[in-house]
Amino acid sequence: MLALLGWGVVSFLYLPDTYQAFSFLLLMPWVWSSGSGSLRWVVPLVLVYTLLQHLYPTPNLSIDSLLVTVLPGLIALGFVAWLRERDRLKQKGLEDSLRSMHLLEEASLSISMASDPLELTENAMTYLHNLGVAPHLAFVRFREGKPVVVSARGALERYRGRHLPQQKLSTHASLTDSFTVGNYLEGIPESVGWSTAAVPVSARQKRPLGVVILAREGNKPFQPEEKAIANSLIRVMGAQLGQMEALKQLEDAYDGTLRALGLALEFRDHETQGHTKRVVAWSDQLAQDVGLDASMRKFLRWGAYLHDIGKLSIPDNILRKPDKLNDEEWEIMKSHVVRGWEMLSRVPFLPQETLEVVRHHHENWDGSGYPDGLKGQDIPILARIFAVVDTFDALYSPRPYKRAWKPAEIIEELNRLKGKKLDPKLVDIFIKRITSPSGKEAMEVANPSKAGFKA
Repeated sequence: MLALLGWGVVSFLYLPDTYQAFSFLLLMPWVWSSGSGSLRWVVPLVLVYTLLQHLYPTPNLSIDSLLVTVLPGLIALGFVAWLRERDRLKQKGLEDSLRSMHLLEEASLSISMASDPLELTENAMTYLHNLGVAPHLAFVRFREGKPVVVSARGALERYRGRHLPQQKLSTHASLTDSFTVGNYLEGIPESVGWSTAAVPVSARQKRPLGVVILAREGNKPFQPEEKAIANSLIRVMGAQLGQMEALKQLEDAYDGTLRALGLALEFRDHETQGHTKRVVAWSDQLAQDVGLDASMRKFLRWGAYLHDIGKLSIPDNILRKPDKLNDEEWEIMKSHVVRGWEMLSRVPFLPQETLEVVRHHHENWDGSGYPDGLKGQDIPILARIFAVVDTFDALYSPRPYKRAWKPAEIIEELNRLKGKKLDPKLVDIFIKRITSPSGKEAMEVANPSKAGFKA
């Protein structure tokens, strides 16, 4: 407004009549700085000023004079405003591109740092939503041949974890680069009149993982550049998700193989049937109570599967001997931990933590255990956890040479072994676990013949 006022005063009071037609040049800086928005003020006020100029003090208004004095100036101002607006749009496009690139970089980092498929998927969908390509999103996977919404944003959020109403499409749909997704949203009332697009989610080697649906209100089809932005992020999502699932399948294969090895011993040593399953379950519970992360719990689980694998090398006349072992036989029996450790050291994917469980689960807190006579905190934490659970199961389960101990007797014995055979803190945590309602229920499932565990 100050610019307009200044223009009016200068041009009306100081410019000679001969130069009045060029007064629009004084408005150029303001139009350039404000762009097309300034024209809504400039055009009417220029017209009003021109009328006043031709009516005062002597009326000399004519169409020709208006065209000569007004039209060229307005055209020039309009051209300047158009140039400025073009520059602004270019600048905005550049800023939007930089913002999108920044978000894509953040998304890639967030996706790569996800600890599980659910976190990965949620991170990817959050960043895709932040990119502003579409207000409504759904990541659909096929389970038992039916499309299920794994993650969603916007109006499709309420379908998370549910089958979509329309289930005509098959997994083949996710292999195509582009296709009509109206059938996906058929039966969703709010989707009537929406524009939709779909971006397939694939792992490496084009293995289909699902499809991301993009949707927005109105008949405004998604443009190729919008799909390209979404596809850039979804490619990273698919690659990472596929790799994570492949690793999970590999770990499941490892887990199944190691469990089978542990169970193989039970078919040879009938006294310990069910022992592996029980100690694995209780070891994991105690590890959770101690606060170990998922990786350490996995290594402990593998150690629990394999802890007695060395007994496969112990002769049957010693392993199955019903009587007490003599000193020589006992030394052979004790060697199973080292033999097991030596066997498993040749397995390339087994971590050191798992091998430590196998070697050190018979070490004692006071240093009187075997094979290395480790003491206290020098005993690896996973071996100490397993020692508590292994001792408990030996007391809790019946053997041909002994009855199953009563709950009160077990707790008394565990407390007696604190600071001698077992880590005192771990014993306290474990007793709290097994005497809790959830612990009693779990024990009844493990051994239905017992009426529960009550101290």
